[in-house]
Amino acid sequence: MNNIIKQVYLNSPFFIKEIFANVEAVRRNYYRKRGQYKENSSSIDISEMLSNYNEEKQIRDFNLLLKHVKENIPYYRGNLRSNCINSLEEITLLPLIDKSRMRENIKDFVNEELLSTFWKGTTSGSTGTPFFYYRDKKSLQFHYALYDKLCAYFSEGEFKRKARISGVNILKVEHKKPPYWYFIKLFNQLQCSTYHINAVTYRDYINAFKKYNIEWGSGYASAWLHLAENVLNDKQLIMPKLSTIVTDSEGLSNEQKFKIETAFNCSVYQTYGLSEVGTIAVQCKNNHYHILTDACHIEIVDEDGFKVKNGKSGQIVVTDLHSYNAPFIRYLTGDTGIMGNNDCGCGWNGPYISELCGRVEDYILTLDGTKVKRLGHIAKPAKGVVGMQLIQYKPGFVEIHVQPRDDFNPESMNDVIKLSKEYLGNTTVKWKSVESLEKTKSGKIKYVIRKF
Repeated sequence: MNNIIKQVYLNSPFFIKEIFANVEAVRRNYYRKRGQYKENSSSIDISEMLSNYNEEKQIRDFNLLLKHVKENIPYYRGNLRSNCINSLEEITLLPLIDKSRMRENIKDFVNEELLSTFWKGTTSGSTGTPFFYYRDKKSLQFHYALYDKLCAYFSEGEFKRKARISGVNILKVEHKKPPYWYFIKLFNQLQCSTYHINAVTYRDYINAFKKYNIEWGSGYASAWLHLAENVLNDKQLIMPKLSTIVTDSEGLSNEQKFKIETAFNCSVYQTYGLSEVGTIAVQCKNNHYHILTDACHIEIVDEDGFKVKNGKSGQIVVTDLHSYNAPFIRYLTGDTGIMGNNDCGCGWNGPYISELCGRVEDYILTLDGTKVKRLGHIAKPAKGVVGMQLIQYKPGFVEIHVQPRDDFNPESMNDVIKLSKEYLGNTTVKWKSVESLEKTKSGKIKYVIRKF
């Protein structure tokens, strides 16, 4: 949504917003479900994928991918010694790729003959540095089908009515009266705003769930957590019955997950994924993330790029097995994790990540007590930055630390400030240039740091 359309939308009467949202749903549904979506959906069996790991199939999928990129992708024409592997151990002979290398010349990593057919995305990365990438539409259609099948599997029904809480701009942040949602008929979905949940409005959300007969939930983990924390403090509230909640976009600690499960009296299934790739893994009842092996292959490597032993922490490396013309092969995600070294015991088989070490995110606290996460998009207007951090010392005030490059454009920060206020409402936002960004004890740079 470009800025002009966005501003027209935000300033329109609510019924116009709802019409706009339902029209947009038709467009997105067409885009997501054209091409090979139906074929993919028919071939995906979530139960089989989680219960019966097939290593030989992964090797075959890898070799089909390598053969294609060797012939069609500029970077791999000159950097692949072989387009065939005989075992998964041989994957370590392939080059590792990170955001900085792709950022230098993204067209080296795509089939330029198909460039006009790609979807272009943006992510801030773990350091707040904007990264523009392309996604192969065939890969997108597979991952959309995979996510839909995953949700249907856990909710026990493809057409059950759900509530999704995410970063969709439904109302301006300073808006204080419900509805903070609208109903998308095509998706049978109550689309809720994450930016308006606080100690006053949480009852409005719960009442909306009852009104619309919501049967299960999905969306930002932090939003469901914030809702759950308020619900648990309200002993008089009668809760609707949800069958399950499937979270995405960020991580939860086991304690936080338990809070949501207690508040809504249902199981919570966390997913792990990247905007560049899609859904990678899903959490089981033992809190381990089982890799969706029909979609991708995962490795854990040390700082020098060597594979670490199972049970040891390292960087998560992903290969999308379906992205042929805009490939992500041995792609360093920037996240850290630990690969499981024995049988999980949950009943699912195959490789799993026993712990995600770098996915539980902090939040910004507004003056009215709203917890705001998923703020990576605030960094997108910045031009010429190495990285960026949002630092909060007290509610209602945020200081943005910017590590500039030689081509840094200070005026672009005006757009960053303007965009941040759209999500943070009545919050004072300032920025300053710094020589380096603050790191955690483990050396990771967190995008959001709350110091109280």
